[in-house]
Order: sequence, then structure tokens, then C-alpha cells
Amino acid sequence: MAGDVSEAAATERVLRLSTRLPPATTSAGEARDFVGTALRSWSVAEELVCDVVLATSELVTNAIEHSGGDIRVELSLAGGRVLLRVGDDAEATPVRKAPSLLSERSRGLTIVAAMSLAWGHEPDGDGKWVWAEFAQVGANLSSDAGEDVRGGASGYARESAASLSGDN
Repeated sequence: MAGDVSEAAATERVLRLSTRLPPATTSAGEARDFVGTALRSWSVAEELVCDVVLATSELVTNAIEHSGGDIRVELSLAGGRVLLRVGDDAEATPVRKAPSLLSERSRGLTIVAAMSLAWGHEPDGDGKWVWAEFAQVGANLSSDAGEDVRGGASGYARESAASLSGDN
């Protein structure tokens, strides 16, 4: 399988892989393995692989916790950008909360926001997708982050690390 970052950027080819997992506690680990293997096969820098794998764990864990059906994991690489999408059957909008120092929970989306260029969510007929976008170090990115990878999807909410107020 061809797919180093410079080749994807030069040919404007999009590399994509997806999998479907059951709503089981083992699915977060399976998703991490799937994403890590895919990104390494595409010659993505190990530092970025680690960030995307951690975000995968957080988003899949949220999907397991908040939905009851299969979990869809999609991964794309184009022009030095990695797009991770996790789909579930829940229609509820994900909410990023400011975690308290003593809280054992509510850090997942904050972690995703801190590691990614942007994250967000979009509805689909079966529930929703929660996505996070990452950039390869040294990648030549256009000013409109993510549009070419997502295909200009409409109806999505986009957030960044700075979008969380401390009042929540």
C-alpha cells in the first residue's frame, strides 16, 4: 500500500480506511490498533500517530458510553492532514465540559481539542459523527483547515481548544 505523506500531498490523493466495531469495552483497544496500524502504514510521523491514537481512544470510549449500536471509525490522510471520524447511533450533541481537578471523567473532548487542529460533530441519518483533524509536522496546509478532507460537509460544528469557557 503506497501512502507516505509527501506522496499524498503531491498527488492530492486521499487515503481512507474504515472499520465498524461493536459497542463493547474491547472496542476502544481495537480502534487504537486499527488507527495506529493504518497511520504507520501511511508513514505518518510517530508523534502524530500517538496523538491520533489517544484521540481515537477518547472518541470511541464516548461512543461506547453514549450509544447502543455499532461504532464506525474512519481515518483519512490528504495533503498532510489526518481526519479521524467516529460515528455512533446517538443523536445527542457531544458537550465538552471543564473538568474539575477531582473529577475522574469529562476530560475526553478537552484532550481531543488540545491535541487536534480542530474537532467537531455532524449529524447523519444514523446518529452523528464526531471528528478531529490533525496536521503532520511540516505539512503545507491551506488556510481552510479540513475542507478538502471532509469534502466541505455542511451542518457540522467546529471547535478548537480555545472554545471552552471556564464557566461550565
